Amino acid sequence: MPDAVPPDVGEDAAWVAVDTTLSPTQLLALLDHAEGLLRINSQWVFDTWQWLDIDRFELSISNLSNGKQWQTTGRLHRTPDGLRLDYDDGLKASTRFRVEPVGQGTRLWIIDDYGRLSEEQRRTRTDEVDRSLPGWGQDLRRYLSNWARWSHSPLWRWYMERVWQPMTPLGRRVTRLVIGVTVVELLVFVLLVAVLVNEKLGK
Repeated sequence: MPDAVPPDVGEDAAWVAVDTTLSPTQLLALLDHAEGLLRINSQWVFDTWQWLDIDRFELSISNLSNGKQWQTTGRLHRTPDGLRLDYDDGLKASTRFRVEPVGQGTRLWIIDDYGRLSEEQRRTRTDEVDRSLPGWGQDLRRYLSNWARWSHSPLWRWYMERVWQPMTPLGRRVTRLVIGVTVVELLVFVLLVAVLVNEKLGK
């Protein structure tokens, strides 16, 4: 959707759209976990996330997409169609998650707004632009696809929310590699057992 533009977007903003088979109600329920949405971004390495109040948070990350460390406090605003995170510090003013029914599914807009500072200030700080947004959209697309397929399993939900999301991007890659190697080893073991049993029965 290269020409798709979200409604009510600011003059200086970047966005990505993620289509999912989840219903608007299901997707809005996932948006209740703001920290989890941010942690799905594979370009953000979290140093700190904590709630300071019911709608106030503190965030500190290393952003692999631009090589910057970013520390800020902010406020979460819930809206009828999603939520918005307003940041107190940094070039980026806010991140908005907007749910839009589309056909038989739902579209999730992720919109980063940079309109807080003057145009001159923004030009001198372009190195702070968060370039992780396209990759974050891909990360969310995979996550939501897997959620639609596997979320009926309490064990899978527990693993994704309590183990996978808090992992660093490197930790996730290492875990995926270990699981892949383990599966291959198990298949080889089963094959060898099958060959030995077949040979024994053939005698």
